Amino acid sequence: MHEAYQTTSIIDKLPYTIESLAAYGNKLIVGARNGYALVYRVDSKGGSIYEVSLEQACKTFSKKPVTQLEPVEGLDILLSLSDGNVGVHELGSLKIMPKATESIGATKGAASAFAADVQVLKTLDNNKQWALKLCISAKKSVYLYYWKNSSEMFTEMSVKIPLQDIAKQLCWCKSSICVGFKREYYMIDIDSGEKKELFPIGRNLDPLITKVGEESLTLNRDNISIVINHEGQPTQKHGITWSESPSAMLYRAPYLIGILPRFIEIRTIEPRHMIQTLPLDRPRILSHTRDGALYVASLNCVWRFTSLSVKMQITELIGNKEFELALLLSESNRSENLESSFKGAEQQLNSIKNLHAFELFSQKRFADSMSKFADLPTDPSHVIGLYSDLLPWEFRARIQYPREVEEYRGCDRENALGALIDYLTVKRAEFSKLDKNEKEIHTEPLIEGSKTMRSRRQLSQIIDTTLLKCYLEINDALVAPLLRLKDNFCHIEESETVLRANGKLDELIILYETKQLHEKALNLLLQQSQSTNAPSSLRGVERTVDYLQKLDRTQSRIIFNYSVWVMKADPEKGLSIFTDELLEKEQRLPVEKVVSFLQNLENGNKLVLQYLKHVVMEWQEANSEYHDQLVNSYREEITPMLAEYISSLPEGQSPAPAGSEGGELGDLRAQLLHFLDVSKLYRADRLIRHFPYEYFHEERAVLLGRCGHHKQALFIYVHILQRMEMAEEYCRQYYKKDEPGDCDVYVHLLSYYLRPMDSLLDARQLYSPNYDLRDTQQNHAAALKILKQHAGKVDSRKVLDLIPDDFPLSHLLPYLESIIEKGEIQKRENLVLRNLLHSEKLTIERSRIMCERVKFVVTEKSTCFVCQNKISTSSFVRHSQNSLAHLSCLDSKVMDVG
Repeated sequence: MHEAYQTTSIIDKLPYTIESLAAYGNKLIVGARNGYALVYRVDSKGGSIYEVSLEQACKTFSKKPVTQLEPVEGLDILLSLSDGNVGVHELGSLKIMPKATESIGATKGAASAFAADVQVLKTLDNNKQWALKLCISAKKSVYLYYWKNSSEMFTEMSVKIPLQDIAKQLCWCKSSICVGFKREYYMIDIDSGEKKELFPIGRNLDPLITKVGEESLTLNRDNISIVINHEGQPTQKHGITWSESPSAMLYRAPYLIGILPRFIEIRTIEPRHMIQTLPLDRPRILSHTRDGALYVASLNCVWRFTSLSVKMQITELIGNKEFELALLLSESNRSENLESSFKGAEQQLNSIKNLHAFELFSQKRFADSMSKFADLPTDPSHVIGLYSDLLPWEFRARIQYPREVEEYRGCDRENALGALIDYLTVKRAEFSKLDKNEKEIHTEPLIEGSKTMRSRRQLSQIIDTTLLKCYLEINDALVAPLLRLKDNFCHIEESETVLRANGKLDELIILYETKQLHEKALNLLLQQSQSTNAPSSLRGVERTVDYLQKLDRTQSRIIFNYSVWVMKADPEKGLSIFTDELLEKEQRLPVEKVVSFLQNLENGNKLVLQYLKHVVMEWQEANSEYHDQLVNSYREEITPMLAEYISSLPEGQSPAPAGSEGGELGDLRAQLLHFLDVSKLYRADRLIRHFPYEYFHEERAVLLGRCGHHKQALFIYVHILQRMEMAEEYCRQYYKKDEPGDCDVYVHLLSYYLRPMDSLLDARQLYSPNYDLRDTQQNHAAALKILKQHAGKVDSRKVLDLIPDDFPLSHLLPYLESIIEKGEIQKRENLVLRNLLHSEKLTIERSRIMCERVKFVVTEKSTCFVCQNKISTSSFVRHSQNSLAHLSCLDSKVMDVG
């Protein structure tokens, strides 16, 4: 306990019995049992000395005991209750105000209690305006009124609210009224009229309701005060327990003052502490002014409470380590000017909270301590300094604490670090919400006099680096997620030291990556990939490949530099650095740079081939340059293998068809031919010059076809490869009836079948002057097959020109019959079409004649049936029944109708 108030007797042995007490300003009004009202002036002379003088004694105030008084200073009125009547008086003269009193006359002679709700409002021009609501209990009803300033009288707010019994006490709480009956409490919502039963009053003779602030009440049941809100819901888990049942109570923040039979007891609501007891001779009544002056009265004595210095009380409480009470007192007086060691209310509050949090830490209540620090602007480095090994020694030495901080071990250490992690997480979130341009943060020392850190970047570094250390000690699974945060501010050198000391090389690589120290990370990966003592996750090339895949195109130099050793160690995995499917198009390195890089490596052409296959096939790149490069890469890879294959064949044995050679050569040629067939983007005219005549016959045929050189392509199929089925398939692929270059492909094929000697000239022109055909025999069977199956696709005149003189005409009979039949069909179709056209012509002629048969005469008197003006020489239209109209008039009429 500590001393909060002193009492001073200001009125002693009053000859009248005191029934009620009211105070405002420096005035004290005493209501006596004989109906007198006495007004005293109470002036403070410093400390607990008061000068008291009787200013007025109104003996005609009432004829019966004055049981309740309520001054409303801002409206200059006094409310009283005496003999069942509520009276309205002038506050200065105590004269009755007849009109105002009459306005609440419905309760005359039956009032048992009243309650006033006084609100001080601010107007738009910053002036004070007083608002008064009044509720009166009369018989078994509650009447509601409000004060109307313009008429200086009360006006009913609503109809009366019926009750089940006579109310003994009333109290406002926001838009509700708490009613105390003989045995229980009720809460009434004045807007809806809803009544809510609360709880019984217990063994007390009378209900006791006390207003606590603007939104709470205390209701007494036996010796316990229960705090409720305006809805009747308890706001505290436990009630306030008194030594005995109080007969009267009053709240003066932060204290709840109760009158007990033998003394005054002073307590706090939260935390629930006994503060002080004041022995007085049979106290009965409490009253206070709006500015906090407290009075207590017995039957014929009055005492004035004097509050001790706030500074003195707070200093005493802090010395006793009663920080919660010190905070309560400080918060309730934060608007006052504080003295010397406290520069202001906010600084005083924070100073006490810091001391409280430090004390909780010393009591090993780590979670509570850090929770309180998290709500304060205390420099985070001062909080971290409570842990001796988390800050550099020279930095921590500059921080002051109330006393030496104990070092914790074992379970205590783990609990302390867990609480610190929660604190640092909260502070980190706070800093992240600040404006990015805010470079400094307001911080306060834990103890006055210590230097504080304000740099946002430095504070963020300390917080994140400390978080890292805590995670390493008690939960290393959280280290990697912290380091992956893009906005982590871990100090590089210090973090590097602690990660290496704890063997966290994986996490160190994550730190380097986040901090854009890619070369450091990749050097470490290179070292660990070849070390037998390295963690399994860092051996080999996989981790380096993953790392390089994440780098964007701006880091191309680093990617190429550190890809070299990977490509040597594992070319397939190394190639995935440039072909990873997760790479967005914008992240991919330029194809030209990758190709140039790969070409300079061992087996560079093979790597280029695999890379370009991925670029063209998987990424669907439509750049013709890439398609050309892919074809050339195939060619360069195939050429030496093909030459070796041909030279290895026994004399006289022909090479296998392209793609069926077997092994890697066969696979590559099959892939190349497939690509040449499906791709539409390579430039055949540029590529064909690089394919030698001696090899690549199938490939050259495809390229010649794409260039439109059908005769040369067919020559390869027929005479070099002797693959007639491929020649026919080629013709089916390229034949287009209406295209000049493509309509004669079958004629070219027939020429090679029927005039092989002419092909020799083509061979010498296409390949070399010394080229000889392996077979110069005419192929009548193949030619007749073409004529039979594709008769409609060859020009018969050109075919007949190709027929050799010694060709048996009987072999041509099926072809000629087909041609003649086709001609007859075409002739019949043409005849039918001609007749249809002639019929259509006759129909049109008939319509013309019918139109020209009608005759009409246009004279000078002919008029337009629309505008009634003469037609004259204007353009006109003949309408129905020989009526005429100007062309323009008729158009206008049609538009109007439309």
